[in-house]
Amino acid sequence: MKKILLALVASLVVLGAHAQIGKAASEATDSVQHKIDEKRADSAAKKSGPIGKAVNNVKSGYHKNRAKSSASKAKQSLKNAG
Repeated sequence: MKKILLALVASLVVLGAHAQIGKAASEATDSVQHKIDEKRADSAAKKSGPIGKAVNNVKSGYHKNRAKSSASKAKQSLKNAG
């Protein structure tokens, strides 16, 4: 009975770590997508007029902040998994 209980606890720990790793991968993907969107906004700002530059610079800043946030969440999820 004790061995079954230990096996059950071990499997729950593995499942919990697997979920954290999945969460970290998702956050890393979000971070990369925000970086791509940031670069697109930067590129569009170079090609735009004054109002377009302002709008695209705001978009770029937003995506830069979201990328940093997602990256830090991914790192935290990996720490929680290990």
